[in-house]
Amino acid sequence: ATVSVLYCSIKMPMAVIFLIGMMMSTTVAKPAVAAEGWPAGFENFTLPPSPVIKYFEEQEIRHLYEQMTNKTMTDSELSALEVCVFGQTSMMAQVSAFRLLQFHIGTNASGDYVPELITIIPNTTVSGNYQACEDAEGGQFCYFESGSMVLSSMCVPTACTPDMLQEIASVLTPGVGVHCVGVDEDEFSSDPPAQAIASVLIVIMSLVVIASVLCRGYENFYLMVSKEQEVDGLVPLIPQKSTTNNDSEHQTEPSKLMKVLYACDMDTSMKEFMKTTTRPTNFLNGMRVLSICWVVLGHTLAFPMNPGMDDFINTVELTTKFRMLIVSSGLLAVDTFFFMSAFLACFLILKIVKPDPVFSFINTSKKVTMLWVDRYVRLTPLYALCLFTAWYLLQYMVDGPLANTYHRGGAVAINCEDNWWKNMLYIQNIGDESNISCFGHTWYLANDFQFLILGSFLMFGFMYTPLASIIATVVLLITSWILVAVLISDNYADYSTGSNYYRPWIRFGPYGIGLLTGYVLAKHKSFVQKSVQSTHIRWTGYVVSGIFMFGCMVFQWAMQKQTAPSESHWGKGMAQFQQVTYHIFWGLGLAILTLTWSCGHGGVIVRFLSHPVFEPLGKVTFGVYLIHPMVLAVLRVSLPALAHYSDAWLLATAVAAINGSYLGGWLAFIFIERPIGALWDLASGRKARRRRKPTDEEGEPSTPVKLVNAVGEDVVAGPAESQL
Repeated sequence: ATVSVLYCSIKMPMAVIFLIGMMMSTTVAKPAVAAEGWPAGFENFTLPPSPVIKYFEEQEIRHLYEQMTNKTMTDSELSALEVCVFGQTSMMAQVSAFRLLQFHIGTNASGDYVPELITIIPNTTVSGNYQACEDAEGGQFCYFESGSMVLSSMCVPTACTPDMLQEIASVLTPGVGVHCVGVDEDEFSSDPPAQAIASVLIVIMSLVVIASVLCRGYENFYLMVSKEQEVDGLVPLIPQKSTTNNDSEHQTEPSKLMKVLYACDMDTSMKEFMKTTTRPTNFLNGMRVLSICWVVLGHTLAFPMNPGMDDFINTVELTTKFRMLIVSSGLLAVDTFFFMSAFLACFLILKIVKPDPVFSFINTSKKVTMLWVDRYVRLTPLYALCLFTAWYLLQYMVDGPLANTYHRGGAVAINCEDNWWKNMLYIQNIGDESNISCFGHTWYLANDFQFLILGSFLMFGFMYTPLASIIATVVLLITSWILVAVLISDNYADYSTGSNYYRPWIRFGPYGIGLLTGYVLAKHKSFVQKSVQSTHIRWTGYVVSGIFMFGCMVFQWAMQKQTAPSESHWGKGMAQFQQVTYHIFWGLGLAILTLTWSCGHGGVIVRFLSHPVFEPLGKVTFGVYLIHPMVLAVLRVSLPALAHYSDAWLLATAVAAINGSYLGGWLAFIFIERPIGALWDLASGRKARRRRKPTDEEGEPSTPVKLVNAVGEDVVAGPAESQL
């Protein structure tokens, strides 16, 4: 080991000698099973059970060295190489045991030595003992990575610099990086962008706390004034506007300043968070909460692909078992959100917005524009803060040997330097596929915002020309199905996780069905109620929706199962049929259940989904959606080694991620989401634009909330939750 340290301290060119020794120290053994996709002549090669030191003739070593360095190897260099081969046996064992890569030194037609790369699917990943390395004297823990996926890790002498190891890795295979724990890592104290984002978060929370303290002080002072009105000269600290309703009652209206303070008040936000309402569509609260938990469960298995698992092939094989149906079909939860978004937006607009007696293009354009602006202002501040937090602060939230895999956001925020502004404009799902990698899971928000822009014309069209809007919606649905059939190929990644996965023309199906469902329930609820009164019709609908939705889950599981190396892939025809049907059938199943349950049917299932506990949890769904990848990253990367898959690990990690995400979502709601929404209501006069309030007979979807302080004053009025 001492000789090795001395050797690694020599000049950089010596690392090339080290490389030759490592490559020559590995022989290739015959496997029990041949691997697919290997170069001709190497079909039967596999990883050796253990590295074997193989001596090469002196002239072969010299020839290879001269070929790679254009220099002549001296006798001392050859001697150093022999020492290094023996001194770094442990290190060579780990490098040669990359489960993603296997190397073979062969000769070409001219007899020259050529390091040949053979790519195989990994079985297990060798992970060194991080704690033992930290405790060892003169050792440092390093790992090899490719695209934030850890290939192998090891303990090396501190004299072996990351540059030396990087030179070795880059020769072995392009694109593989090396990082040593504690070497060249960013420090928060010298990271201005991270400090700026942290400062913004601290300022926001401080302002909310200050506003809350002032509100409590105002309430106490006002109570004292109201009890001692006979004292001359004693007036409220904040100027008030007084109005007299009658001779016996005097009511004080809060000033604009107090309304602003109460918009940011934590106590008022908490009251809104805990407030529950009774409406026929309360079952959507349960659907919303269960769907976001479904998303987190699916991402628990998907997101650890960076930095990876220690048994990748076994993980893929295990997750294709039928017991993993609920996990594999988690992609359908996204379609559920598309359906609910369209249904709620259409239903609420048709119930709340008062149509003009005669269609006015200018007035309708103003309403449509304000609908877009309302959505943008309510979503973007929290969205931006979460994106920049993941980009600059996530790397300081994780701890462990693999923490640097999330440098500048890692897999959560790839390419944000070039594409963050596209996220802020909700256009990252259009154009080059690299656009989607910055805070990648938010492709849903881009689709949903684009659907709102398109759907708003259809929603307002339902007011004036219902038939034309229905025909337009159906045409868009058919167009989406045609594009699915035309664009996808027989490549699994192309229609599942590739460039078409997040495109709006592929995802419009459930949204379009949600629009039609909202229109039918808003304008023809009496007909729906009369129809579902029939037990035969109602149960026929349940059976049809059950077949549609369970069939979609099985179909999605079967498609996901193709990722296993032991499975054959579908052809183009099967892929087209699956993609055309499973989006639309899932949406149809949701439409049948929504129409039936909104009319008072559904029994124990609806009572469960309508439980009051789901309404507060549903209000923080947006925050949970934005935050959960960061929570998963903290849970995964803070481990001392790569995770080993088991069903117990999946369940425990998912439960921890759901709880952590809801905690973060609640904090985001109290400190950012609700204050921003309330301030926007004050600034835009959104309350005044709510001209018509639906009656209870119409099935009120949203009840305006009076935000009252301790004295019972109506401080700020707005919707219980921003359904639009």
